[in-house]
Amino acid sequence: MPSQSSTRLNKARAPLFRATDLGLSRGAISTRVKRGTLFRIHRGIYSPVPREALTREALWLAALMAVGDDSALFRLSSAVHWRAWRWPPPAIEVVAPRYRRSMEGVSVHECRNLDPRDVTTHLGIPVTTVARTAIDLTDVLIAEELTNFLHEAAFRRRLSLPAVRDAMARANGRRRLARLDEAIELWLMGSAGLKSRLEREFFGLVSEAGLPKPIPNIHLDGIEVDAYWPDSRLVVEIDGPNHTRPPTLRGDGSRDRRLADFTVLRFTEFELERMPHDVVSAVTIHL
Repeated sequence: MPSQSSTRLNKARAPLFRATDLGLSRGAISTRVKRGTLFRIHRGIYSPVPREALTREALWLAALMAVGDDSALFRLSSAVHWRAWRWPPPAIEVVAPRYRRSMEGVSVHECRNLDPRDVTTHLGIPVTTVARTAIDLTDVLIAEELTNFLHEAAFRRRLSLPAVRDAMARANGRRRLARLDEAIELWLMGSAGLKSRLEREFFGLVSEAGLPKPIPNIHLDGIEVDAYWPDSRLVVEIDGPNHTRPPTLRGDGSRDRRLADFTVLRFTEFELERMPHDVVSAVTIHL
């Protein structure tokens, strides 16, 4: 019986063809496209099924085939492929050693000095390593978001801090490596980083107000709290829409009682988005 990974790989690869592999003239290919028996995914890349029927893995492979054999999944697309990030980018992100034009739905990034040690293959798909992905993510994520990437990668047993340090040394000169240093420090403290859109919005408010940054998603007395300021013993919990349900409300009350030695503030999605100044004022008072 084939393994789960090989099944996923076959499912992703089977429907993709380069024009040169079809053994057909350009006219014959055009005829089949018009008839709907062949579908153009990217320039020179075709499939017997339409784009919307392809798996995510197949779309990644199609993008890499179109860019070139020396390309690899990059940045947020790489993070999603490693299952260490849950929000895919608007376009598939690919890195290549030479300039290539971006295509519909594919953003191509040039990196002439990408070390071979920073590229691997996972489930048959070329991708930057977890360590290199952490470095590339410093261009688009803040430290607390990077912490969540490290947390998820570690949970899946794919994180090696020595490998990250080695990759950082090879990437000497990158402008935002301090973000990754901060993320590593947070992760070593026990933080899981930012896990939701609302948490990111709250941290944005705190940053814009010039307040000290809290530690995101860290355990206190066995309870994971959304944000914590150790010096003030202040806890902030962000309540999404599901917190209006009675069972969740009872659970929140129980959590707050167990955190009686801390000051606990709760803010709803409505307060974050419609009353941001009140949220900042409340936090400022308790700091």
